Amino acid sequence: MKNLSITQQYLLCVLNKNGKLPAFGLEKTLCLSAAGVLELLMEDVLAFDGKKLTVQSTLPEEKGYLRPVYEVVERKQPVKFEAIVEYFSLTFTDKHMDELIDSIGVSLAQQGCVKKEKGGLFGGKDIYFPNETDVDSVVQNIRAELLEDGELSEDIVALTVLLNKSGDLQKYFSAYEKKDLKKRLKEIKNTPQNEMIQKVVEYIDSLLCLIIVAAT
Repeated sequence: MKNLSITQQYLLCVLNKNGKLPAFGLEKTLCLSAAGVLELLMEDVLAFDGKKLTVQSTLPEEKGYLRPVYEVVERKQPVKFEAIVEYFSLTFTDKHMDELIDSIGVSLAQQGCVKKEKGGLFGGKDIYFPNETDVDSVVQNIRAELLEDGELSEDIVALTVLLNKSGDLQKYFSAYEKKDLKKRLKEIKNTPQNEMIQKVVEYIDSLLCLIIVAAT
């Protein structure tokens, strides 16, 4: 399996056959921006005091695909987690989200995990067709940890929670396996070490609730 980060693996798993995120998949874009923040927190690039994010260190070269996230936090710090997710996912245009997808997409293309092409309504937008072999590699790694006994790695926990929240996890498990999957998700939720990851999901839920209320 190629050495992909949480955010890279997440995007690879949610890209559709048309090489982009579904037009009506708000949960997917919320989770993508949240994945970027979470990854930088887990790498101690960002710090979180329970309320606001700040930059803690310079962005490592190998994390360059998360520069869009890093620069927004750096510019707005101290800034609420929700504000960063909103910046990329809840705007009148897709400009900021497209920038983030392109940054991550290019990093995936460099590793041969996606095929970058021009597409969109007028053919001027970069789209990224996932390599099914690489998607399957990510999925099998998730399945191997979730369906076997033993402690889960932090990366798998984060990826599992985000894919579950975006609605993309269940499709990789059979009806028979979903009982074990449900048990694992409950374990993840009740494990104190996963508190930050669960907090991210709570922020996403809060934003979705606000959107629903505003639309009614």
